[in-house]
Amino acid sequence: MTQKLATGEEAPKTTQRAMWLLLALVALSVWALPLDLTSVTSWSEFQAAWTRFGDFVSAFAAPDLSQSMLTRCASLAAETVAVALLGVAIGLVLAYPLAVAACRAVVIAAGPTPLVRRWLARLLLELARFVLDVMRGVPDFVWAVLLANITGVSPVTGLLAIAISVAGIFGKVLSEQWDNVDGARYVALRSTGASRLQVFLYGLQPLGSRTTLSFVLMRTECAIRNASVIGVVGGGGLGTGLWDEYTDANWRGVATILLTLLLVTASADVLANFVRRRLRIDANHPRAPLALHKHAATRRRRQVGAGIGLVLLACVWWLWVPLQNTWQELNRIDWSYVEQYTFGLFQPSWSAEIWWAVARESVVPLAIGVLATLAGGILAVVMVYPASLAMQLDSPRFTGERVTPVARSLRIVSLLVARAIALVMRGIPEVAWLVMLAVFFRSGITPCVVAVALHTAGVLHRVFTEAVDDVPYGQLERVRGSRPAVFLYGALPRIWANWRTYGFFQFEVNMRIGIALGIVGAGGLGLFFNNNLEYRQHADAAAFLWGMIVLTVLVDRVSRWLQLTRNRC
Repeated sequence: MTQKLATGEEAPKTTQRAMWLLLALVALSVWALPLDLTSVTSWSEFQAAWTRFGDFVSAFAAPDLSQSMLTRCASLAAETVAVALLGVAIGLVLAYPLAVAACRAVVIAAGPTPLVRRWLARLLLELARFVLDVMRGVPDFVWAVLLANITGVSPVTGLLAIAISVAGIFGKVLSEQWDNVDGARYVALRSTGASRLQVFLYGLQPLGSRTTLSFVLMRTECAIRNASVIGVVGGGGLGTGLWDEYTDANWRGVATILLTLLLVTASADVLANFVRRRLRIDANHPRAPLALHKHAATRRRRQVGAGIGLVLLACVWWLWVPLQNTWQELNRIDWSYVEQYTFGLFQPSWSAEIWWAVARESVVPLAIGVLATLAGGILAVVMVYPASLAMQLDSPRFTGERVTPVARSLRIVSLLVARAIALVMRGIPEVAWLVMLAVFFRSGITPCVVAVALHTAGVLHRVFTEAVDDVPYGQLERVRGSRPAVFLYGALPRIWANWRTYGFFQFEVNMRIGIALGIVGAGGLGLFFNNNLEYRQHADAAAFLWGMIVLTVLVDRVSRWLQLTRNRC
């Protein structure tokens, strides 16, 4: 990676690559996806769709607030949070040794080594990276479908699915962080006589993991949303309740569960931000508190760590009965079937017809990812300016303008409204958006694209806005002009590379979401995989499963080759 990219300055060649790739993918997506727009292009269809949607929305004015429903929602919400938090914790434990094995700086040390030893080290490196590719290449939604055939329908299924997916993502991020540490530091430590393990523990790991906590908090928020989604296929939690009420067409119950889901995800969002602020000790941050004394910072970390430990114990206590039930079921399971089922997934069909279907259906999640990311990204960019603290409240610090009380009040309202809209967008998972939009668009690709785009807009809006607010105000002061001028010519050039990185990473996420939504009717790889699995066509299902992995790995490798992504943190 060039130094220009590392400092946030855009390289023209990288921009050109990104633009040409984007145009090609958009053209492919529009050509390949069977988008049904009759609900908005035909007046009669639009009237019918609007009537259906009105009936659905009216339920939010009078949700089911009975004691039984509220008690059920509270129980399902606690189950969702417990599944997500334990899944993230287990995923971190699994990810760490895999990340160490997948780190080139750790496994393939600098300096001469025997040929056989270097060959074994490279084999270990590639094997660990392959395992991480498989773990993150299969969406957690699909992992839940696979595990349900072994563990049954229970919250434990969702817990294990999240743990495996999180381990794959964390393992990749951690290994890349450690590999991105300046090589001169590694050589300097090795020259002192330190062992490879000592160099890792006291050199690579502290330097490369400074942003790990922020990434863990972000993935925890995502895990809470994903836990609710996994419930649709039997992972427990709010997703199970949402799907039950939706299939029964109980719109008041759907409204109650959706509002509960929004409350849970919004609370996770606010709590994660609070933890970030508590642990922020960088005095150079534009909105950082006064630099903490070393002992005070250590005390805060211990307080947060103790709080996390207590929360995890509470999660184990809440899921104790499902864990016991799953253990009893495993003791009665036919392990010969499990062995046949597991190994069958590693023996895909090699029929030319099947693999042509895999290639054909791979276009669907790819196109969903492209269109949803593009639409969501544009919407997020439009909402950044009114939601930025720097542009709305702190602008007098670098523009010298005088703001009247009325103007300041209007800016506060603009900021709160934009952030509230974005919070709702990202607080409702894609499947929940799909449930609501399917009432208007019916089923198919169109509601899937719109659902993913709305959620993407909320996610990207947050990271885009944080990138703008994190620009040092001293750099903004160099731009003489109004707030829009400072935003366009001061902030954007310094954060464009970060925006592109976040956007392309979100595209990878959306592509996997497109696979997952295929299981609930969007089509593509997910639908064909699920259908073959239900009919016990394990060889054909395995072909579509490996198609998901190959597609994910291919997109990742292409992004690296084109230098479109940097460190994901």
